[in-house]
Amino acid sequence: MARTDGLKGDRGGTYRGRMGALRSGDAIIAADNSTLTDANIPPASAIDCTGYDSIFLTLEHTGGTSTTADVEPLFYDADAADGSRWKRISLGSRDGVTLASAANQKLTIAAGVLTEFRVFGWGKVFLRIDAVASATGNTAWKILGIPGQRRS
Repeated sequence: MARTDGLKGDRGGTYRGRMGALRSGDAIIAADNSTLTDANIPPASAIDCTGYDSIFLTLEHTGGTSTTADVEPLFYDADAADGSRWKRISLGSRDGVTLASAANQKLTIAAGVLTEFRVFGWGKVFLRIDAVASATGNTAWKILGIPGQRRS
């Protein structure tokens, strides 16, 4: 069954036909903890992507110039033990695609560019910030998103 109400982000809002804040902060944007436990990546901070094969993300920031963030979606498995609940997706490669470029779904997002992420209709997806470039001078930031392709 496909969703019709749009993505639900950290503000609890629903985004249908407009961009919404899926994560935000009131300080310099920084990388998230790389230890994938519930204490470091709270399940309540995940977004609900049920009904969508993909979402589009962009970065908005106040202050600074040319800030980018490497983001990877993490997928929550409630039945696993803590420390094993958050999963990364490692995509296979097709002919002509090197394994290095297809190894994972960590992508760079920047202001003014919508980048597609595959989410496979997963119920709890956390947008983990892996690395940040040119964050000096930032005073606030948002990861904005819109629904992408619906699951059929």
